[in-house]
Amino acid sequence: MARATATNCPYLLRQSHDFETSSYYCFMVAISPVLTQDMTTHINIISRSNGVGLDQDANLLKSSFEAAGMKVTLSHCRAIRPWSWMFGGKNKFDANIFLERCFPRWFHRSRVNLLIPNQERFPERHLKHLKKIDHVLCKSKHAEAIFSKHADARFIGFSSPDRNDPSVTPDYQSFLHLAGKSTLKGTETILELWAKHPEWPDLTLIQHASNAPDQVPSNVTLISDYLSNEELSNQLNSHGVHLCPSRSEGWGHYIVEAMSCSAVVLTTDAPPMNELVTTERGCLVPFNSSEPRHLGTNFFISPTALEAQLTQLMQLQPPKKQQLGFTAREWFETNQASFVSRIQNTLNEILSSAKK
Repeated sequence: MARATATNCPYLLRQSHDFETSSYYCFMVAISPVLTQDMTTHINIISRSNGVGLDQDANLLKSSFEAAGMKVTLSHCRAIRPWSWMFGGKNKFDANIFLERCFPRWFHRSRVNLLIPNQERFPERHLKHLKKIDHVLCKSKHAEAIFSKHADARFIGFSSPDRNDPSVTPDYQSFLHLAGKSTLKGTETILELWAKHPEWPDLTLIQHASNAPDQVPSNVTLISDYLSNEELSNQLNSHGVHLCPSRSEGWGHYIVEAMSCSAVVLTTDAPPMNELVTTERGCLVPFNSSEPRHLGTNFFISPTALEAQLTQLMQLQPPKKQQLGFTAREWFETNQASFVSRIQNTLNEILSSAKK
């Protein structure tokens, strides 16, 4: 067994909050129509901070709304006292947008309350809070089906940062598994298969030190500490095959970011992962068991099916893998444009209706 080594990786520790120079921000400014919203339209995005997915969600939404001429505040879910509603006062914001869960202490601060949930992290005990939510905005059709049973739910989709670096050519014979801080990425099954097959090509595993194994197979390179953003980008772009057999996802940033890099993404054939990846733009592996996880579901990938799919993928000629990657990139670009337009139009419609 090879000893695990530590390199640097910011994805495991934090995400940058400076989106104003990002390609995503510039893209949204470029495609946004002539501003129709008055600059006094004030949106409050409320969330806890986890250094990864939730921070990305907040910043992507902030950039989307600012590109449409709206004022946006990012508020930590505990930034005001739980009993502040008792003191009343005027609504401070035109809309509250809660990420992942509802935080009732904020309800009185806006005339419109919206929720963008992650179903696998939304407990049943919080369903009572949906009575104060005007609309649930869903990242996936899977989430829409779940929340439409409890509230007014509508599909908006979502997007992720564009990680593409045209100066780096993907190697479609190299494999990457970005587990990060999560314990729901199917990492154990991947490592078991790589240990079983010492003849398989090297796998790069990026995983936070708190979850990383003490040892990995000899054909696995573990990166478990800190990478600069540039180093992470190089890893994402240089590896042509990304292994993402998630048990559950609220959206799936690491899947969509891989697609932005023209990578071949292998993921679980279960929602919402299979709403992002299809056999036309990646690889799907069936699950063999499942269990409830809050309002969502954990889907456990079949090790036998994963082994067979990986073997087939390793035998697939690079030009065919490259075509899958190019198709994934095309989907990313189309999805990004449609999401920005959809979220801006949806919010405009909701705020206009609220004024009547």
